[in-house]
Amino acid sequence: MSPQELIDKINNASHLGEVLELNDWKKQYGEMARLLHPDLCTIPGAADAFARLNALKEGWEKGYRFSDDAGAVRAQNTIITFVDPKLLLQSYRNYGYLKSLRHPAAQHFHRYLPESMALDGEVLTLQLRHRAAPLTGLTLPQGHANWILSRLLEFNTWLAQEGWTHCGINPESVLVVPETHGIILSSFYHLTPLEGAVKTISAKYKHWYPNALFVDKKAVPMIDLELSKRTIATILGDPSGMGIKLQKTHNPAMIDFLLTAHTDAFECYDKYRKLLDKHFPKKFLPLNL
Repeated sequence: MSPQELIDKINNASHLGEVLELNDWKKQYGEMARLLHPDLCTIPGAADAFARLNALKEGWEKGYRFSDDAGAVRAQNTIITFVDPKLLLQSYRNYGYLKSLRHPAAQHFHRYLPESMALDGEVLTLQLRHRAAPLTGLTLPQGHANWILSRLLEFNTWLAQEGWTHCGINPESVLVVPETHGIILSSFYHLTPLEGAVKTISAKYKHWYPNALFVDKKAVPMIDLELSKRTIATILGDPSGMGIKLQKTHNPAMIDFLLTAHTDAFECYDKYRKLLDKHFPKKFLPLNL
């Protein structure tokens, strides 16, 4: 890559992963910094690109900062830290219950949970096995959204099998793991037994919940299915999460699926897998975040 091509790439990047491979970022950063250093490169714009490269590096090292239902969150590589303890104890307890399930199916789905949680006063810290990034703020191509939705729907089937609904799936509560093409659910504030009374929901995403919830106030699989689909519509580029604006820009069968109500988690997952087989090639797509 020429210095000018590198300058253009840096200027168009929104995060460090769009400039270099994050698995080996320090070595690549050093090479790029030497190439663009103002003392060594006289190409117009090199100094500004060098400064922007350093800003992207600093942003990566500091991690992601956002807010969820309980307050401020910081995600940095394999550590997720929650503060403002409004709902943290409930999330901690619900996570502990899911991790206590030891049968084979539960063991399989524990990969969608943090490795551990530690509650210390007003701070809840999550330890992950792999580096992960929150979906909030991301816009991803169709191919990546496809496999993320597949993981979410699979997770929904497990919760339904165990007799639970998450009731809080959204871009802040889902982390994507680039290395393994996996996801991690990071919060469990609203976890509710199936057919139980839903006592709390995510206020920010109130308009994503099925209308029936506000009539019956019961936890049913449809809640998690709808929240999962709204989350995917958001990362595909529709900030409303409803997906209607994507009809002219994305695969019609996929958008029809997002707009169709499903009530059974297992049937929904089966229909989705058949949709993928029919409309999309089976191909691993590297995700560089």
